[in-house]
Amino acid sequence: MIPVRVLIVGAGLIAYGCVYSALKEGNKVFVADHNTEFGLPNVWPSLLHNRDNIPLNFATEQGFEGKDTGFRHEWIMKSMNIQLAKQGVILLNKARIVSTVKSKSGFSVHLKGASQMEGEHMFDMVIDTTKDTWVPWAKQHNLTEVSIRYDVERKPATGFLHIDTEVENFSDAQLKLERYDGLIESWYSEQKESSNFKILEIMSTYLPVDQNMWSCEQRFLNGMNLWNKLMETDI
Repeated sequence: MIPVRVLIVGAGLIAYGCVYSALKEGNKVFVADHNTEFGLPNVWPSLLHNRDNIPLNFATEQGFEGKDTGFRHEWIMKSMNIQLAKQGVILLNKARIVSTVKSKSGFSVHLKGASQMEGEHMFDMVIDTTKDTWVPWAKQHNLTEVSIRYDVERKPATGFLHIDTEVENFSDAQLKLERYDGLIESWYSEQKESSNFKILEIMSTYLPVDQNMWSCEQRFLNGMNLWNKLMETDI
C-alpha cells in the first residue's frame, strides 16, 4: 500500500488504536481535537484488564499509569502521546474542523484554532472518532464528509472519587477501581447524585451503554479494528 496522509479527529483511545495501525503501514498520521491537552483527567473510568492487550508501551518511569486493573486513563493517554509523537504522529491540539470536502484528489479539510496547522489542508483519509470523546458541552467538529466514522451508543454516567473508608456508601456501584494513589473510583451508568461530603471529585460524563467498552484496552483494540475495517472497504 502506498503511504497516505491520514487525519483522525477526536483524541481518545479509539483514535490511538487507529493511529497505531495506520502507523504500522507507514502512513503519515495527524490527530486533531479541540482540547488544549490530550489525555485530560476524569472523563473515563481508570479500567484496564490486561496491559499486554495494548501493543504500545505506555509506561511511565514514575508508575503514574496505575496498578492491577486501576490504570489511570489520562496517564495512559499522556504516555501514548509521547510514544506516538516519537513515531512521527502530528498532534493537533486546540484544533477544530470547520469543514471536510471530498474530491477525486482526497479531502480538503479546513482547520481552525491554535494548532500548528490552520486553514485548508489536503488528506487522503479522514477518520471521525469524535463519538468516543465528545461531551455535550463541547462544540462539535463539522465533519461533513469522512472516510469512516466510529459509532457507539452512549448515555450519561457518573463517577465518584473517594477514600477507601467510604466504599460501603457506594455498594451499588457498577464498577469500583482502586487507584495507585490509594483512592477509589465508583462508577454508575446513569446520572447520579450523592450527599456524601467525603467525595473528593464527581465525574459527570457520557459512557458506552455496553460496559465492556469502559475498558481502556477494549477501546484501543476497537480503534485498531476501525482502521482494519476502513482498509477492507478501500480494497
